[in-house]
Amino acid sequence: ATIHRISSAFRLLGIRPDTMSTSNERSPSSSLDFAFPPQLAQGLRLLYNLKRGPMLGIGPLLSTDDRAVARSLFMRLPLDDCLLLMAPTVWSCRADSDALRNPVLEPVPPVTLSCWDNCILAADQFDHLYVWSGRKTFGSEYDPLREACKNHLLARSQGRFPKPRLLFLKEGDSMSRRLTSRLAPAHGDPPEHQLAYFPALSSLPPSELTTLRDKFRFYDPNADPSFRRWFWEVASASSKAGKEGSSLCE
Repeated sequence: ATIHRISSAFRLLGIRPDTMSTSNERSPSSSLDFAFPPQLAQGLRLLYNLKRGPMLGIGPLLSTDDRAVARSLFMRLPLDDCLLLMAPTVWSCRADSDALRNPVLEPVPPVTLSCWDNCILAADQFDHLYVWSGRKTFGSEYDPLREACKNHLLARSQGRFPKPRLLFLKEGDSMSRRLTSRLAPAHGDPPEHQLAYFPALSSLPPSELTTLRDKFRFYDPNADPSFRRWFWEVASASSKAGKEGSSLCE
């Protein structure tokens, strides 16, 4: 209800003559820019991740006891740790000749389209640390990159309680679902919205971009909607979400 009311008020504000800009400002990168205050956009994505995550949503499925422990920690931990429980923080290390000499970890969005064939991912989800290897990085020559990702995650989580579990994953293994299920299904969005949210995708050749999207072709958007689909289901003018539950805007 809160999201629906904020979006409705923001759109009404945008069509008022005294608020419409006549200057040559940068055009919005997606329709979301017209429908929700940009100052709250990051919080909106965190709320989406919280809703679909293990504490409230459909997955990854936890036992009743594990879910109760996670919720208890969420209510008592500092803000930075709570943010990790809501959505993983992810870094990508390109497996090229320069990276082998000097590994560089770049922040990437916590979405499925970050799982490139030629990259190794380091992901921190508070209670679990993941080092995920794309299919082109299985060779032993890329072990220094995996070690760099491991050291980065261990340095971040030093002194953390409870101690997180470190997992090494490979693309295609059943265990890789431990990470990919925690990433938002951005592959379910139209291509133009994928590029707007994750501009680095434009650096991929068309064939590699198609292959990346096809990794997740077995996908049910009704069971696990993408961020864009979820937002418009809640915020659209025809949505009944505004009448469901209580709103913080009251």
